[in-house]
Amino acid sequence: MPLVKRKLTNKSIIENCKALKDLETGMSNKEVVKKYGVPKNTLSTWIKNKTKLLTSLEKNGTKSKRKKLRSGNFKNVDKAIYTWFVAKRSQQVPIDGTILKEKTLKFAEALGELDFKASDCWFHNWKERNGISFKIISGESAAVTNNMTASWNETTLPTLLLNNKLENIFNADEFGLFYQCLPNKTYHLSREKCFGGQNSKVRLTGIAAGSATGEKLPMFVIGKSKNPRCFKHIKQLPCTYKNQLKNWMTGDLFTEWVMKLDSFFRAQDRKVALLVDNCSAHPHIEGLSNINLIFFPPNTTSVLQAMDQGVIRSLKAHYRHKIVRLCIKAVDNTEPMPKISIL
Repeated sequence: MPLVKRKLTNKSIIENCKALKDLETGMSNKEVVKKYGVPKNTLSTWIKNKTKLLTSLEKNGTKSKRKKLRSGNFKNVDKAIYTWFVAKRSQQVPIDGTILKEKTLKFAEALGELDFKASDCWFHNWKERNGISFKIISGESAAVTNNMTASWNETTLPTLLLNNKLENIFNADEFGLFYQCLPNKTYHLSREKCFGGQNSKVRLTGIAAGSATGEKLPMFVIGKSKNPRCFKHIKQLPCTYKNQLKNWMTGDLFTEWVMKLDSFFRAQDRKVALLVDNCSAHPHIEGLSNINLIFFPPNTTSVLQAMDQGVIRSLKAHYRHKIVRLCIKAVDNTEPMPKISIL
């Protein structure tokens, strides 16, 4: 009978670490070998390289598809540029590929590695080995230091909210929405040219507000037109609508919104705390009976604002999903794309 060769499949580093974790939880070597379909000597190699495997997983994260522990041909150069990169990123210094390659060449020269070339192939492999990805810099949270928020989080805010239950602690923030925008990307056949119209720049401003326990307040929406045509014959809107020439929040509109909320909570006999950004469009308001208006410290909104931790993003995502469903319905019925009004 001819010998049947075992079909070998390389396991990812993540799977290697999972197998090692199974051993730690009490599974025997025999059970792990059977579970992952590998020879005994392969498992022995994983155990031998346990430290290296765990270090690689920590560097590259759980989404990495790497299957081998490669250290590169110029270990000293790799280590030097990685140490320098980590140090500079901890200082929030923006670093792109050109800067990294140039700095690496200087390290190679200093270390006497005259054969080293900072090629695209080396750069790609170095990023893969160290779990480094290229991202667009966004947001302002890096400008906010721990000193700016520590006393607020540990002392000031707990003191201000001492007499409020969670259901009576509210947060609010404005957001902009280009509500007429249809998808601006599409799949198409490679042989086709891809054309499209201009994206709509018509926008509205809304206020997303809710409590720490998830109670949502009625939306406050600011549009440009005082009496949009689409509102004709509409007796009641599901939100409060106001107009402003540039669709922006102003001190007067904010005051009107807060005063209306104050009456709303007075009718419910509730004393609430409302946390908002510290900006010129959010003035201090006198005469509030049921709302304690609390402002975040200046220039800390990007870190402290709760609505920016995915709430507004989720709201916009739900809106986009509804728009896409309308588009699909129109396409299936061979109708023109829907015209989205502010209503």
